[in-house]
Amino acid sequence: MKKIGFITCEEFSDLYYDDKHLVAPFAKAGIEIVPVIWDQPIDYEKFDLLIFRSAWDYHYKTPQFKEWLQTLKSVNVPICNPPSLIEQNYDKHYLKELQEKGFSVIPTLFFEGVKQINLAEILKEQGWQKGVIKPVVSMSAYHTYSFDEHKCANLQSHLAAYYGETSVMVQKFTPEITTEGEWSIIFFDKQYCMSALKKPKVGDFRVQGELGGTVEYLDPPKAIIAAAKEILSYYKEDILYARMDGIIHNGHFQLMEAELIDPELYFRSGEKVQKAFLQAIQARLKNKGKK
Repeated sequence: MKKIGFITCEEFSDLYYDDKHLVAPFAKAGIEIVPVIWDQPIDYEKFDLLIFRSAWDYHYKTPQFKEWLQTLKSVNVPICNPPSLIEQNYDKHYLKELQEKGFSVIPTLFFEGVKQINLAEILKEQGWQKGVIKPVVSMSAYHTYSFDEHKCANLQSHLAAYYGETSVMVQKFTPEITTEGEWSIIFFDKQYCMSALKKPKVGDFRVQGELGGTVEYLDPPKAIIAAAKEILSYYKEDILYARMDGIIHNGHFQLMEAELIDPELYFRSGEKVQKAFLQAIQARLKNKGKK
């Protein structure tokens, strides 16, 4: 039986519940899934493949995580997605690069500290009615706040306490996320598989399930899938999985985040996504055996 390690964190030392849906079909295919806690001792050589899945505390331990990624470069086991790509993706400065390359990204500003930030001026200068601020290394809406001209002063007074010297990003708030929802468009080997439409609870803008958000599995228009795939094609690395998150604005896809590190992939939605993921992994295990 082949053995693959799902890189996770201590909180999900028994696998994240969504990933547990893979255990039975993978075992049937002769593949054992083993949780691997990234910041604990790991015997890498016993695995045929390592896959980033739920290392969801790295934003609390960023220096340690960054150092650990360097050690992975000397590991003699295939890792998906590759550490070089993880290095690019865990810090959301990658959105600046995509913006500069001309891709449709929700307007985003980056600041290397909060001392020079004036939220009210940002709204005025950018012509935005509302904005969202969060750290460039974050997940699950960690320290993510929306603001308009009425909330600026209160939030401004807390910036130093919330972020310290952390680099932050300020995005234009898109009302579509509360009215139509946020799309998560999932690819394996850069080929489209499925999508999820996420909506926040009433009165909120954050779509995460732990914050009351809902999810529905359906396909967006083909043009939206094509636009997401075009952004993904910018990356030349071997990409096992990708989740392109964004909204539809005036009929066009606008990227919010390119999730290439360890996004939730909605394996609980059914056999389609489970089989697609399994087939992508089997192909890698087969290629590994040819080397």
